Amino acid sequence: MISITKSILLVSLFAYTTTAILNDQHAYGTLNYEDYDRPGPIDQDILDMIQQMSIPEKIGQMTQINQDLVLGTDGKLNRTAVENYAQNYYVGSYLNQLASDGDNYDSKDYAKIIEEIQEITLGVNSTFKIPIIYGLDHIHGAHYVANKPLLATIFPHGINIAASFNPELAYESASITARDTRAAGVQWTFAPVLDIPVSKQWPRVYENFGEDPHLSSILGAASIRGYQGKYKSDRTKVAACMKHFIAYGAPWSGQDRDSTVVSDRTIQDYFVPGFQAAIDAGVATAMESYIDINGEPVVASNKYLQKLLRDKMGFEGMLVTDWQEIENLHIKHRVAATHKEAVRMAISDTSIDMSMVPQDVIFFDSMMELVKEGRVSIDRIDASVARLLQLKKDVGLLETDGWKGNKELQAMVGNENDIKVSLDAARESLTLLKNHENVLPLNPEIIKRVLVVGPTANNLAHLSGGWTIDWQGPTQDHWHGKIDDGQFYEKGIHIVKGMQSSAPEGVHVEYMTGFDIDGLDENMAQVIEAAKDFDALVVCVGEHVYSELPGNIHDIKLPQGQIDHVAQLANKTEIPLITVLLEGRPRVLETIHDNSDAILLAYLPGPWGGQAIAEVLFGQTNPSGKLPYTYPKYAGDVNLNYWRPVSDVWDPLYEFGHGLSYSTFDYGNITLAGKNNLQQETLPSLSAGSDQTEISVQITNNSPFDGKETVLMFVHQPFRVITPPAKLLKAFKKVFIPAGQTETVRFTLNAELFQYTGIDDTLTIDDGPIKIMIGDQEFDFNVTK
Repeated sequence: MISITKSILLVSLFAYTTTAILNDQHAYGTLNYEDYDRPGPIDQDILDMIQQMSIPEKIGQMTQINQDLVLGTDGKLNRTAVENYAQNYYVGSYLNQLASDGDNYDSKDYAKIIEEIQEITLGVNSTFKIPIIYGLDHIHGAHYVANKPLLATIFPHGINIAASFNPELAYESASITARDTRAAGVQWTFAPVLDIPVSKQWPRVYENFGEDPHLSSILGAASIRGYQGKYKSDRTKVAACMKHFIAYGAPWSGQDRDSTVVSDRTIQDYFVPGFQAAIDAGVATAMESYIDINGEPVVASNKYLQKLLRDKMGFEGMLVTDWQEIENLHIKHRVAATHKEAVRMAISDTSIDMSMVPQDVIFFDSMMELVKEGRVSIDRIDASVARLLQLKKDVGLLETDGWKGNKELQAMVGNENDIKVSLDAARESLTLLKNHENVLPLNPEIIKRVLVVGPTANNLAHLSGGWTIDWQGPTQDHWHGKIDDGQFYEKGIHIVKGMQSSAPEGVHVEYMTGFDIDGLDENMAQVIEAAKDFDALVVCVGEHVYSELPGNIHDIKLPQGQIDHVAQLANKTEIPLITVLLEGRPRVLETIHDNSDAILLAYLPGPWGGQAIAEVLFGQTNPSGKLPYTYPKYAGDVNLNYWRPVSDVWDPLYEFGHGLSYSTFDYGNITLAGKNNLQQETLPSLSAGSDQTEISVQITNNSPFDGKETVLMFVHQPFRVITPPAKLLKAFKKVFIPAGQTETVRFTLNAELFQYTGIDDTLTIDDGPIKIMIGDQEFDFNVTK
């Protein structure tokens, strides 16, 4: 198992955000940034290569095409096609899952096919024999590397890692993903996903680390360290890719790829921090986003892709477009009258290095014409090719046989230690939203027979969601919700199986469907009749399996049929009803909330999540997850975030950071450098610059259960020039506290925690009173510029 004893070094305040990431803001120690590689100046040998390459060879390096242009539906490589793209277009990159007719390839198959592409590419006449770089969307494990017997370990999605508030899990899952990806002959993953999902209707909520910029920053940096490490010499590592730059998670309509309408101040204070942390952590590549911002397509934006990303934020790595985005300037965004003009806008006006074309060679042809016409300069092309070739050198592709798969790594795919990491991540992410009269954990002295009901209880697909084995997840027919668990090759445990295997002695668990994922009745009359012989109901509800555009919805309520059937079960039975939610985004529950004695939010915990859920229900695992987003009460509140302006209407179902435990944690004795706030005669002051102090709080576990508690430190300035947010997370630590014991948690404070983008779009700190909030404790200060 790839593991760490220490987690990430949290960087100092970066120049274009209000999020302070300080050295001691979590409980997992530090690792020095110098232990990790990062992109930087271009090596001289790369510059020398560029001077000798022809223009078509350079443009070819900037071209990325999809695997289906060279891979037949029978799964066989079309060698003639590969040779054509290499000989005539010098294609520098391929992407996407290698699959045919629903059959998937393991790491050995991947390596074999990619090596064949490499051999053909290297065999054509060119100035230099430059291998292609292959990219995959491995966002929660090497989930495209799938086949019996070497199914790569699939992890919980990003939203689960966020709910765990555990950077070590982000690091370890990314490290394993990197190793399994590299085993397949792939050197590049399009991860982590660092959008801030403002819209809860957006179908990509689950890929991200939640709505808070500080949390996303910490977990994003930890993931990048896991993926990359010393990627310039360590051949178990891959290049990471921060995406999608920028403001992708706030579509005004809630629909994927629709326009974003957002202020520059919001971009700077809430969307930039996670990407800045990624850059500071050394991320090797970046991907721009599908959207336009206030009508300006990001893919053609000098403002965002040059001035912000490169000049202000200091990104020196390679920048790739998202799928077909340059062509979208013509066919979707409608700002370019021709495809050639779209290419000119994207290349001349921005710092894009590679076009994910991906279904043809129109980018190459347009670029050749633009160079001949003098509308794109050779110097501009050379700048991109330098970054591309440096990336290939850094990941080892220019070394002898550096493009081949590694048999030793292939032998490690899917090992038991990796599965344990996935299971631990699921355990720590599960979030107990409601527990009326402590109905959970189920008491085996009282609860002898448990009936499990619902469409998400007996399959692995609903545990894992989209981007799992296939783009749209493991479904035979996405639109009708037919699940294909066979693609997991029994590598996982669904909820029913987990409960049956984890049930205490003398406890019997049975399953009946009841209703389907659309809420349509299947056998509810029989379920209600059978429930008379049981002591508790566990009802598992949730969403279809989806990813990106196919996941668009117009109403964030759960299907009405699901809501009605839970009501029917509650009204026609007299036994405890526990609802388990499997969903990629928070779906409005309506009466499910009141009709449930307990609610466990599992998000998308991966194929081993059924075991984790069972352990929580039976009390073998104490839940410790916290909400990484605001859970809305009403369908209209799709853009409700906890960092809203303090003047906004606020009526969520549950706030960011909510999450119950079987333990009782009491907060007390909050002190500043040994002084108790309640005994202060004058408020202490923090001044901008080097002035900093330490605040501590004691947390006592007043219960018979050992437990983990995530300690959240929020800050608030009651009055300032720009309407302040109600509060902002600036630090967190997850600590294990044995029953009856007390732990002291310490955080470092400075005035920069209250920095924000002011009226003139520059960073500012307003003088005045401030509050530090930890649990139910508060500490008052004054802050000065």
